[in-house]
Order: sequence, then structure tokens, then C-alpha cells
Amino acid sequence: MWNYTYHLVRDLSPGVKRFIATESLFGVAAGIFSLILNLHLLELGFSKDFIGQITSIGALTVGLTSLPAGLIVQRVGRKQMLVSGMLLSVVSLVMFGLGTSKAAIIAAQLIWSFGITAIVNSEIQLIYQYCRSKKEETSAYSLLFAIFTLFTGIGTLLGGYLPNWFHGSTTIYQYAFFVAAGCFAVSALLRAVLLPSSRRASNASEVQAGAGTAGETGESGGAGRKNRHAIYFLLVLSLLIFNSGFTYGLLSPFLNVILKFRFDMNDDAISELLALSGFFFFLGSLVMPYFMEKLGSRKSFVILFVFNIVIVALMAAAMPAASFAVLLMLRGTGFTMLSNLVDSESMSAVAEEDRNLFAGMRTVSRSIGNTIASYWAGFILAANHYALPFILTAAALLLGFIGYAWLVQGALERRLQGTKGTVEVN
Repeated sequence: MWNYTYHLVRDLSPGVKRFIATESLFGVAAGIFSLILNLHLLELGFSKDFIGQITSIGALTVGLTSLPAGLIVQRVGRKQMLVSGMLLSVVSLVMFGLGTSKAAIIAAQLIWSFGITAIVNSEIQLIYQYCRSKKEETSAYSLLFAIFTLFTGIGTLLGGYLPNWFHGSTTIYQYAFFVAAGCFAVSALLRAVLLPSSRRASNASEVQAGAGTAGETGESGGAGRKNRHAIYFLLVLSLLIFNSGFTYGLLSPFLNVILKFRFDMNDDAISELLALSGFFFFLGSLVMPYFMEKLGSRKSFVILFVFNIVIVALMAAAMPAASFAVLLMLRGTGFTMLSNLVDSESMSAVAEEDRNLFAGMRTVSRSIGNTIASYWAGFILAANHYALPFILTAAALLLGFIGYAWLVQGALERRLQGTKGTVEVN
């Protein structure tokens, strides 16, 4: 396994290596922010249902702005869009640290959402442009997410200790926002300087896309057949992405709140546990390419859906904190693997010329799911129902699995066969 990973990293394209190397500071900042935001809002006196509303506002904003962002990225370029989004995130983090009113928090959340929109509508397409083959795309995505989750865990750990080291004036979390903003700013600068131009990278991608399109449409069908099926295929994939966003929104943004009130944990313990969970996210991302190569797309989807359904259902049961922590680690690995599989296989199956459009549709679908789930979860937690989000997540995953088997599986495999030439679907 480790030898496989070593060769995987060694053979990556130069642009991919630079992209992954600059992900570390991005991950640290995201980890700090994810831990402290809800705790900061609670200390400012805001209610749990307001926290849910803020989370859902952010997800809704990302969804509403993603399709326009897909048009903008075609004009300004993916690298420029990515760096601009990271700089907007810097502004947002500073505003979160300084603001104390509802209006200031909402404004910071909106700017954060604009930044995230720019990032998610450019980063995967950009790193895929640096890849030399479809196989490298899957590897690049998994390794990128592995580095992100590893350093998100480090950031989460830092987020638990920074308030003890640097006490802010608005809340004890204030200066932690500024540290996260600094990490984002340095990461944006490094990417602006080190990453190859997306326009130069696009030349190789266009050649690759041409080959994929030929295999996908066939000589007799031509562009007409592709156009008839492309939108339907993107819509089918969007249903799968919607489910991924919904199951994320029910739990992931609120794990710190659940740990704080269900198990009466302090901030240090929460940060340590979530940081450890982040390491298991890292392991899940790292093992994903190996898992795919050994089992193939279909078996991987089935196993990971079933695994996640069982684990998250068990987390709803009454248990000691130590037992919950073990399940949290397992859930982190399984959820990361499933999320990576959905995103990487979906984007890889889409032709290069459709990827900007799909990135927008993907973000809209995920944001709608995330918005509904986050808004709902806020009221559930406000009523102190700390087990119910796990039950609902298990049910949503089951529906997602049924949707995958019924609508997505066949179409996805046919497209992967067309774009990759061959695909293992045991």
C-alpha cells in the first residue's frame, strides 16, 4: 500500500505536485475555522437555531452563485478564480473576528460563501487540467483531499489551543480567526506564484478531452448524440451530489456542538478528537485510489454506501464518549472515501468541455442539499435531539444508495468506459 502511494506521488505531473503542496496552509485555515465558528457564535450569545440558519444561508448562497461562477471562470480562468476566492475568504475571516452583531456575522458569511463558490468552481477542474491522464485525475483528487484533511486536522487541533494562547476581545476565539486568515493569505500567494497558468494547462486537457469525446460518442453518433445525452447525464450525477451535500449538512458542520452538549466535552477535548478524526479523513483519502484499483467503481460504491449507513446508524445509540469516538473515526474514513469517490468519478466521467458547467451544477446540487439539511439540523439541535441527526443521515444515505443503483450506476459506468477507455466495474 505505502509503496503504491509512493509511486503514485512520484509519477504526478509537476502542476499537480505544486497544487497539492500548497494545499497544506489551506487545510490548516479551514480546520481552525471549522472548529471555532460555532463556538465563537455561541459565546457571542447567538442561539443554536441561528447557527443552523447561518450555515444554511452560506450553503444557499454558494448554490445560487455557482452557475454564474461557472460562466465567470470561463472568462477569467480557473487559476485566477481560485486565487480570488481564497482572498475573499481572507476578508471574511477578518470580518468574523471583528464583528459581533447579526448583520456583521451574516455579511461575513456571505463573503465567505462567495469565496467558497469561486474555489469549488475552479479547483478540481484546474488540478485535472494539470493531469496527463484520466487515471492521474483520480489519484490527484484523492491525494489533494488527503493533504487537505490531514492539515485540516492539524488546524482543528490548533483551533482548540489558539484561544488559550491568544485571548481576543470580542470572544476568546477572535485571534484564531486572524491566524486562519493569515494561512489563507499565504496559501493564495503561493498558488498565484507557483501554479502554472490554467490556459497553458488547458492545451493538454483539450487533446485529452478530444480523445474522450471520440470514445464517448462514436464515429456514427457524433456530436448530436453527445448533446442529446450530456445534460441528462449531468442531471443524474447532480442527484448523487445532492445526497452527498445533504448527508454532509446534517452532521459535519455541527459535530463540535454535538460533542460539546451530548458528551459535555470542553474545547480542548473537542479539538483533539476532531483533529484525530481528521487524520482518519486523511487515511481514507490516501487509500481511495488503491481501493478503487482493487475493487473497481461499482463494488467501491456499494461497499462504501453500506459501510457508512451502518456506522452512522450506530452513532445514534446511547454510548460512552470513548465508544462514540471510535465510531467517529470509522465514520470519518468511510465518509471521506465515499465523498471522494462520488466527486472524482463524477468529474472524471464528464468531458473536459462540460466540466465548468458540471462544476456549477455540482455545487448547486450540493449546496441545496447542504442548505436544507443544515437549516433542519439547527432546529433539531436547538431542541436538544443529539441522536436524531445520525438517524436521519443513515436514512438519507440509504436513499442515496437506492438512487445510485437505480439511476446513476449504469450511466456513470458507460461514461467512464468512454472517457477512460476501460474501467473496472466488477
